[in-house]
Amino acid sequence: MQPEQWNREIEACLAQIKLRHRPAFETLYRLTSARLYGLTLKIIADRELAADTLQESYTKIWNNAEAYRSDLGGGWAWICQLSRNNAIDRVRQIQRQPEQLDDSLIDQLVGDESGLWQQHHDLSRCLQKIREEPRAAILSSYIHGLTHAELSARLQVPLGTLKSWIRRGLKELHQCLEA
Repeated sequence: MQPEQWNREIEACLAQIKLRHRPAFETLYRLTSARLYGLTLKIIADRELAADTLQESYTKIWNNAEAYRSDLGGGWAWICQLSRNNAIDRVRQIQRQPEQLDDSLIDQLVGDESGLWQQHHDLSRCLQKIREEPRAAILSSYIHGLTHAELSARLQVPLGTLKSWIRRGLKELHQCLEA
């Protein structure tokens, strides 16, 4: 596809996305996701985190499409800027995160009365091995009983991203505990 035609397709998709046309959003994703993933990956080196951030970018594109004005620049430039800003925000968020949980904090979260801490000594070691986002989501969900929707709102991340964190974190925990 020629660059001019590609840009016109993006413009047409954005115009329809303003009207909440889902097939246009799917077309936009198909047209742009590989390039936007590459852009995001240049800012965030972690592939999984870049993929989660890309998903958030598309959520922002969907939610903010009405803010796009074709007279202020091309659709591709707008999408790139939105995605770039989202990736930079994610890097800043990670840099602001508190230090990793230590054993005493995990012990407080699990609670002595549960007996879980004494029964599973490897749990602490394995929890320390997974990334902060999945660890916090797993502990909040399984220890504190927060629903996925509550966690999504509290952490200000899309529900799909939160579920991905939990799924990946549980998979990593399982692999670590089995080793």
